[in-house]
Amino acid sequence: MISTCNHISNYATNRYDPTRTTVLRAAFVRDMRKRFAELVRVVHQAVVEQDCFGLRSTTSPQTLQLTPPVSGAFAFARSTDKVDAFMRWLDQQVDRGLLQVSEFQQVGIGIEGAWTNKYIADSYKRGVIRARYELQRSVSGIPNIEQTGGIDAVMGNPFHVDRLELLYSRTFNGLKGITTAMDTQISRILAQGIADGDHPTLLERKLRATIDGTGMGKLGITDSLGRFIPAKRRAEMLARTEIIHAHAEATLQEFSNWKLEGVEIVAEWVSANDSRMCERCGALNGEVFSIEQARGMIPLHPNCRCTWVPARAPVSTKKKK
Repeated sequence: MISTCNHISNYATNRYDPTRTTVLRAAFVRDMRKRFAELVRVVHQAVVEQDCFGLRSTTSPQTLQLTPPVSGAFAFARSTDKVDAFMRWLDQQVDRGLLQVSEFQQVGIGIEGAWTNKYIADSYKRGVIRARYELQRSVSGIPNIEQTGGIDAVMGNPFHVDRLELLYSRTFNGLKGITTAMDTQISRILAQGIADGDHPTLLERKLRATIDGTGMGKLGITDSLGRFIPAKRRAEMLARTEIIHAHAEATLQEFSNWKLEGVEIVAEWVSANDSRMCERCGALNGEVFSIEQARGMIPLHPNCRCTWVPARAPVSTKKKK
């Protein structure tokens, strides 16, 4: 059995990002924004420039990554037919731009998956590396990553592979849920706008507000509860949050893998401890949980920045919330 030393990881009180994923989260958000911006551009071209509903004369088309419909493509006699045709076209653009499947590198080989997978894989890998580093500092006899075949070999562990697949599905399904809710809102606004005789420019402004929030307040766009979070903002939140979730789960899985080797270890909650830290995270800073208890606790809320480190201390009696 590998013995646990007295060392417990110490984080400075002004530590901004204990996960070290700030740059990765920013890159994921930038990619998400770019894809939503492309969707906004093609919707503008469809409704205003191409006048797909045949509400006025058209202008010359432009070439974009996504594909706009031809002029008057949805100029049907019935409003319901216009909405249905537009939504079918929009779903194709969403699938192509936001739910895209492409090739990315995982464990040294190229595989196909959702474009979001590369960010989740990167965060997970960082979590494994950080967990191993912290275990080495806390437990005598733990080898470093290179001594166990390198990061690709470690990531090839069946437990890590299974955990990573679950994280891929979670992120993709989360984004799909956001686009589904966006489609529902767009369909409702589109039907109402056509019924009200909105000019194409106003109709496009309402659709854009639904997608990225631009001018949302002035247009009075809300959901059935009188509030509305645009799809782009929700997707950005998902990107930041899922990076932290992947990092936390990778850390716990690496702890768990070594627990099978006889390492007696538990997980200590570490929060950012800066001016942006919320009271809920601050209250948990330094609390210790079993690996089983810790599963799913981080992120505690959207945009959470907390992580786990190995510890030797009595397990907390605090419950999951």
